[in-house]
Amino acid sequence: MVTFSKNKWLWFGLLLSLVICSNVLVYRAEWAGPLPSGMALGSLFDFMITIPLLVYFFIIRKRFSLKYLLPVMIAGYGAAVLIIPQGYLSGYSFVKYILLAGEGAFFLIELYVVYKLMVKIPAIIKSFRTNVTEIEAPTFQNRMEHAWGQHLEPSRMRNIFLSEMTMYYYSLFSWRKKPLTGERNFSYHKKTGAIALYVMLIHALVLESIGFHFLLHSWNPTIAIIALVLNGYTLVFFIAQIQAIRLCPITITDRHLYLQVGIMKQLIVPLAEIKSFHYYQGPEKLSKEEARHVFDATLADFIKEKPTFELEFHQPLEAKFLYGVKKKVIKAHLRLDEPQQFYNAVSAKMNEERK
Repeated sequence: MVTFSKNKWLWFGLLLSLVICSNVLVYRAEWAGPLPSGMALGSLFDFMITIPLLVYFFIIRKRFSLKYLLPVMIAGYGAAVLIIPQGYLSGYSFVKYILLAGEGAFFLIELYVVYKLMVKIPAIIKSFRTNVTEIEAPTFQNRMEHAWGQHLEPSRMRNIFLSEMTMYYYSLFSWRKKPLTGERNFSYHKKTGAIALYVMLIHALVLESIGFHFLLHSWNPTIAIIALVLNGYTLVFFIAQIQAIRLCPITITDRHLYLQVGIMKQLIVPLAEIKSFHYYQGPEKLSKEEARHVFDATLADFIKEKPTFELEFHQPLEAKFLYGVKKKVIKAHLRLDEPQQFYNAVSAKMNEERK
């Protein structure tokens, strides 16, 4: 999983704030007096070149594709339009046409990728409906990932579509589904306040969306609509997280241990790769370096509790997160509603594996 140090975030935030605030002050401060005609060009350079360069060096470099710079440049131009008084931009209207051409080319490329995905949809749906018996842990996410893997090569776009499809499925179409039950499925949310926490966040989000929308709308209707859409997306995400937590318990099979935490993260552990399984005796809070190599399968709560169990692996395993983000982990921390039953089940499976 992509991680950033606090120092990097601090420097990035400081430099970004410096660029934005200096431009805002120049156009808003009365002491600045009449500004030269080329000032708008300098501001456009800051928002469309300097800020994307900061994003590249602090975030994108060696982590993501350069194609993500174009949306950053478009966002920079949008911020410049909001900050620079309209009269100063009249001589540089050609900039938006250059951006529109670039955005159009980018859109056509993405549209082609989407088209390639869409023509595979019927075959993917057929595989999804027929692969129930082939999947050890028949959750929607596992079945859909298996179906997509049969027809599409791994790619970031595929991972993004899979994450979005999973989110909308659990938020909109999973209400009649019942949680997986049985002796091999173990819930992990009933003795926590995780569901209540997400309900509280949804409540706060709805109230904030209503009140803040009218406040923003009086200042800038476009920004108000964008904020409303983002809040709506976040609302769908929270609902999907609640449903996935309810419906997808931790599952142990003859060969694997499936750790799915809502829609946000997943780790599939081959039983043969478990080096040790024991009650957790470590510190309540891990250091940043330790946490980097641990898959935390405990839920967010009002008060963070210590995990009940710790799994250690013979070699690093690949954990999956939203939108295809991955990281290598050597341990996993868990907290179950029925810890003793889970301990007995995993221990029994490990003993069988060693025979």
